[in-house]
Amino acid sequence: MFRTVENLLRAKSIAIIGASDSSRGGWAQEIYNNLEHCGFPAKLYLVNPKRQEVWGRKVYPNFAAIGEPVDLALTVIPSVGIPDTLAEAAEHGLKCALIYAAQFGEGGDVAGRSRADALLKLSDKYGLRISGPNCMGAVALREKLLLYPAKRVRSLMAGPVGVVFQSGGTFQFWLQQAALRGLDFSYAISSGNELDLDLADYINFLVEDEHTRIIACLVEGVRRPAAFMAAAEKALAAGKPIALVKVGRSERGKAATASHTGAIASDDAVFDAVCRKYGILRCPSLDDLMETCLALNQGRLPNGPRIAMVCYSGGAKGLVLDYASDEGAEMAPLTAETREKLPAMIDPGLPGENPLDVGPAVGVQAAKFAEICKVVCADPTVDLVTVQALVPTEAADPYNPAPLRDVFVSTDKPVLAFGRIAQNTTEVSRKYQTESGVPFIHGLPETVRALQNLVRYAASQRRGAMALPEPRGDISHLEGAAFERLLASHHLTLPRSATAATPEQAAAEAERIGFPIALKIVSPDASHKTEVGGVALGLRDAAAVRAAADAMSERLRTHDRQARIDGFLVQEMVDGVEVILGVRQDPQFGPFMLVGLGGVLVEAMRDVAIRLLPVGEDTAREMIQSLRGAALLGPFRGRPGRDVDALIRAMTGLSGLFADHRPWLSDLEVNPVMVLGKGEGVRAVDVRMVRRAREA
Repeated sequence: MFRTVENLLRAKSIAIIGASDSSRGGWAQEIYNNLEHCGFPAKLYLVNPKRQEVWGRKVYPNFAAIGEPVDLALTVIPSVGIPDTLAEAAEHGLKCALIYAAQFGEGGDVAGRSRADALLKLSDKYGLRISGPNCMGAVALREKLLLYPAKRVRSLMAGPVGVVFQSGGTFQFWLQQAALRGLDFSYAISSGNELDLDLADYINFLVEDEHTRIIACLVEGVRRPAAFMAAAEKALAAGKPIALVKVGRSERGKAATASHTGAIASDDAVFDAVCRKYGILRCPSLDDLMETCLALNQGRLPNGPRIAMVCYSGGAKGLVLDYASDEGAEMAPLTAETREKLPAMIDPGLPGENPLDVGPAVGVQAAKFAEICKVVCADPTVDLVTVQALVPTEAADPYNPAPLRDVFVSTDKPVLAFGRIAQNTTEVSRKYQTESGVPFIHGLPETVRALQNLVRYAASQRRGAMALPEPRGDISHLEGAAFERLLASHHLTLPRSATAATPEQAAAEAERIGFPIALKIVSPDASHKTEVGGVALGLRDAAAVRAAADAMSERLRTHDRQARIDGFLVQEMVDGVEVILGVRQDPQFGPFMLVGLGGVLVEAMRDVAIRLLPVGEDTAREMIQSLRGAALLGPFRGRPGRDVDALIRAMTGLSGLFADHRPWLSDLEVNPVMVLGKGEGVRAVDVRMVRRAREA
């Protein structure tokens, strides 16, 4: 499933194709200078048929002249010459090629696609691994491999963060700023168009690398979803968090992604479900990606979700409470003992509550402020802490990391420092942060999101990723009552119902079931019954049933003269909260479940939650709680609460049914599921099943 990245990032011999002493220098010379600067210990060959010597080194006309296999070729030549050059190199044992050039099929370029196909044939024939094309190279700090065409990477230091960006231009600036903020790197890869080696391969490599603890990604598209999920699951099991920014959340963003890399953009809601399942931390911006990595870099995870904040600004306190509400963050209540102790330690008149504002007078007394922070850290209701602090930027600034360091060593809980807004950062700032042991997060919303990412990752570690069971049982033959019994066995009970061929039979069945009833037309040409007027509710006598059946038949035939009407479904009316519940097969990431409030209004309300299968009880409950309208399922305006436990059983039942029989189903939707009063269960009012097309 995973291709080896060893010969790219741990190469023992390298050839630079396109080495030239032209006055322009170029990328080849930049890369060569970087390798020379860091004392790259491997064998280095220069390849150019038009030169005999460059930069004081012998130049080889081709790979045959080198006389031994080479681990890695850096192809710094125009795209048109790359396929033939690499064909000769592969014949003589080349193991991996890094291609910087573009024009290999991105944006629908036909000639480029032909070049890409030629490279793929080389890969298949010789096992040649390819990084890129259309990328900015890679760096491997411990191996002294700076395969990047700019001096700025020379300042990077070896550390625990592995980076994979599918955007080369963004890559360099993020690395530079992240390094200044305090992050150090094991490996950093600009993966480009991923013609061969891809995101899944690089993540797998970083998971297996003993020096990498955190993985940061900028993702435009996932080319091998199954491999990506396998790598993400492996990372979760290894306790190595993946934080990423996903490009292409909007339709225009997807189009730009396809044009840039040729990648297929996934449905963003489904991709988000993938991230939730495997503990991947989605960040809304590159700044948030940096802050989350800094928070993770401390190496501590909380035992629960409850956040405490200590500050010396009332405005900061109010803003944090707003951002916490936006993010669904839980603030620690603090024990009565802590709340009684704090007022004597802070400015007079301020409440000893969380978030805690100590006041400006105490805020400037570093030692006293640190003691207050220790008290809050020690509170048993607190799982993680953030404290307001100023980081020095100039050599002349006050510099004493000891008080903050004392807070850090007083507890095993995560401790983050925050500034209200972004500020300039220098080497002085980085040194102060390192000596205190506490990462400084820039900005209040970023601080809350970084804390929440720690909470989410810790929860995913405790939960793990539920495996999708192997399918079983062919249900392609099930119809009617047999299928209804299957639904009922999975906690999806249908209302009492009957089918009728004519309006008169529908009226008779309604009298047998009991009024009021719902009437629905049965037709293969009316999959969305409400859109063609094929549903009538609250019918209270036989005459009303006959009239409704006649009217909906006429409406359907007006809509489609060729429509086939198979009859009518007569159902008992049930009173409850309408919920949509569906499972289907995503073409990239597999089966997922959707739950939402609104029934027929779901498209207008868009209040839905999506998760990958399987969905267990905890996930089902979390999905329901995440809905904006979740309060409608509880006691509401004098009406008793709904049977949420029965809805959860229906969700887990539908998850199991679809997982077991997914080879024969492509879509199974229940809309609406009526959630009745507490203890009364649910009713699957309208079930729509789409079978998988049989292969010829």
